[in-house]
Amino acid sequence: MSAALPADYTAAMLVTEGANRDRVTAFVAATGGSPDLTAHVAALRLYLRVPHFLTEWITDAPLRARVSAGLALDIVAMKLLDDLMDDDTGLNRIELACTALRLHLTALRELCEESGDAQAVVDLLEHDFTTVCTGQIRTKRHRARDLEQWCANASTYGATFLGCYGALAALCGRRPEWIGPARSFAEAFGTIITIADDLTDYDRDGERDGNLGHLMRTGDVRVQDVTDLLEKLRAQALGAVREQPVSHGLVAVVDLYTDDVLDRLLPVHARG
Repeated sequence: MSAALPADYTAAMLVTEGANRDRVTAFVAATGGSPDLTAHVAALRLYLRVPHFLTEWITDAPLRARVSAGLALDIVAMKLLDDLMDDDTGLNRIELACTALRLHLTALRELCEESGDAQAVVDLLEHDFTTVCTGQIRTKRHRARDLEQWCANASTYGATFLGCYGALAALCGRRPEWIGPARSFAEAFGTIITIADDLTDYDRDGERDGNLGHLMRTGDVRVQDVTDLLEKLRAQALGAVREQPVSHGLVAVVDLYTDDVLDRLLPVHARG
């Protein structure tokens, strides 16, 4: 297991997470969301902190804070939409739908304003979420039976989803020249998170059909192949970080999250 994040980086990350939590929960309450929905949103720790990672290369602190806040609104909006589709939270579906819509529209307005190029923001979102939406539909109809199929599915709902927000962070941070590396980092990091979610959902939610942990336990996917995939994703994420010298803080983030999957989650699913 890699060492914990540096104390100063952790402190800054938690400040961002806390600010995003306060703002998003205020929006939920103002929309008429119930205490249960507000508590649900407040507990979305990674969704609220990941904008800190995605905006690492924005050096203007006030601009970075505003972009992070806009990204957080939209990322949570998409999480609530996912909760609505899965219908497994016990939360009121009307509240989920209305809150997600308001968060998304507010985020869209703010991100367009920050970028100075509203058309570019809308085009990026339309392009990437076409992939995400069609991929979600396909994934539900055709569950993965091997690692190649699993990766194809994850490339839509994991990699493209976070990659979109990485690209948005660079665009709205007014550094369009960094859209490529920002997207590459976010796609790799998003897939690492997706692997972690799948392995956790095997026990937490009893997920089986198409679940990566289940595929390993049944022998349809080799643990070594997943290990190799994680190392490939680590290399991609770190390669992208090296293209953005100001984002050096992400090296420890990538190693921490990747090593956590390798050391804590993956061995549980190795066949005995």
